[in-house]
Amino acid sequence: MLSPFSSSLHPLEFLCYKCRGRSFSDIEQEFLFFLLRADLRPSEENMNRFRKFLLVFILFLKLFSFSSEERLERPEPKTAADLVPAETARRLLDWLEDINSWILTLEPGSQILKKTEDTADSIFINGNFARLLAASFRITGNEAYLREALRWADSFYHHQRLAMTSKLEEASYWVDLSRNPYGNIYFGDGGTAASALAMLLSYAEPEKKALYLRTLERYARFVVDGCRVDPQGLGREPSPGWLIPQGEDRGALGCGYYEGHLSLKPYTISTATTGGGFFSALYALTGKAEYGDIAAGAVAWLLKIRKPDGEIPYLLDGEVSADWPLDTLTYCTEAFVPADLYLKDKKTREMLRREIKPTIEWLLARQKADGSWGEMRSADQQRSPRAVSLLAWYYRSVQPDPKIQAAVRRYVAFLLDPERARDYGIKTLVRTTGFAGLTVAEILLPGSTY
Repeated sequence: MLSPFSSSLHPLEFLCYKCRGRSFSDIEQEFLFFLLRADLRPSEENMNRFRKFLLVFILFLKLFSFSSEERLERPEPKTAADLVPAETARRLLDWLEDINSWILTLEPGSQILKKTEDTADSIFINGNFARLLAASFRITGNEAYLREALRWADSFYHHQRLAMTSKLEEASYWVDLSRNPYGNIYFGDGGTAASALAMLLSYAEPEKKALYLRTLERYARFVVDGCRVDPQGLGREPSPGWLIPQGEDRGALGCGYYEGHLSLKPYTISTATTGGGFFSALYALTGKAEYGDIAAGAVAWLLKIRKPDGEIPYLLDGEVSADWPLDTLTYCTEAFVPADLYLKDKKTREMLRREIKPTIEWLLARQKADGSWGEMRSADQQRSPRAVSLLAWYYRSVQPDPKIQAAVRRYVAFLLDPERARDYGIKTLVRTTGFAGLTVAEILLPGSTY
C-alpha cells in the first residue's frame, strides 16, 4: 500500500492514519500487512490483545473526533504558479478537491458510476476519473484518492477479455461499456483506459504491477497482431492487426470493430489514444523499442494529415466528419504530450515541437469570449477540455507565448465562475468533468496526469 509517508511508521501512527472511515476487519487486515512488511510475526495471543486494543482505539477516535489529518498532516500541496498566479492556483486546488469529492461519490472503482444520469459504465470515462484521482494524490497527498484509483485499476484488470492473435499468441482487449460483454471493441476508448492503467502501475503493489504490465502487453499484441477469430463470437472477420505498417497511412491504427464490422481503415482517435498515448506509456514502462516506434509512427501520421490551418481531421472507417474538431484535438493531446515526455527518439520529439505550432494557433483562434471552447454542452465540447493541456505543455516545454498564458487564464476564470461551470456541466456531465479535472491537475502540476 503506497503512502506519502515513510513505510516505517510507528504502529500507533499507522492506526491514526488508517482508521478513519474504515471497518474493523479492513483495519485489522491493513495492520497485519503492515506488520508483515516490518518482518514481524505476532502470536495469536498477541493478535487477540491487539483486536481488543483496536476496538478501544477506534472508540476513542470516534468519541474525540481524532482525525488522521490531526495526527499526521498531509504534505503541502504541490502546485506550479507559472501559467496562473499563486492565488488562482490555490482557488484551482479548492476547485479540484471539490471535484474529487464528487467523483468519490460516483465510485468509479466499481466500473459502474453511482448517482449519475449520464453514462455510467464507459471505460474511458471511468479511466479518466481514476487518472484524475491519482494525479490529485500526487498534488495533495490524499490517499483516499489513490485508494479509489487503484480500486478502479483492479476492476479494470478483471474486465479484460482474452483473445488469440493471428500469430497464435495470447492477447486481451476491453469493450467500451464494461457491463456489456458484446460491447464495441474501440481502440479510441480502449487506449484512453489502458493509458490510465499504465499511469497507475507505478502505485500498485509489486505483485500487481507484474499482472498489470502483462495485461497491457497483451492489449498491445491484440492491437498489433489482431485476432485469429472474432473474439466475441459474432461472426465478423478476424483481424491481421490494426496497425498500418506501410503505405501513405503508415503509423495509423484502425478503429477495432465498428458498427458490426471489422474496421481496419485509419481512425484518428485510436491512432492518438492507443497508438500515440498508450504505446508511449508502454515504452516508458518496458523500454522496448517496438513500442516507441509505434508511438512515433502514430504522432507522425497525426501531424501529416492536418489541414493547412492546423486542424486535425476526424477520420473513421474511411469517412471524414466535421462534427468533432475539439474532441479530436483533446485525444491528439493524449498522443503528443506523452510522446514528448517518454520517447527517447530525438527526431520525433523535435519534429513534434517544431510542427505543432499551427495547431496551437488553430486552438487559440477558436476560444470564445467567455474563455471556453465549443457549443455549450455539445458532444464535441464535452470532450474538448483536455486540449487546454496541450497549450499548457507548449507554454512550458516549447515556447512561453503570452497568448497561451492569457488563453489558459481565461479558461481557468471560466471554470472558477460557479454559474458558468454549472452550465458547462461540471459535476453533472461526466465527460466534461473528467477532462476538465485532468486539465486543471496538469495546470497545477505539470506531468501529474501522465
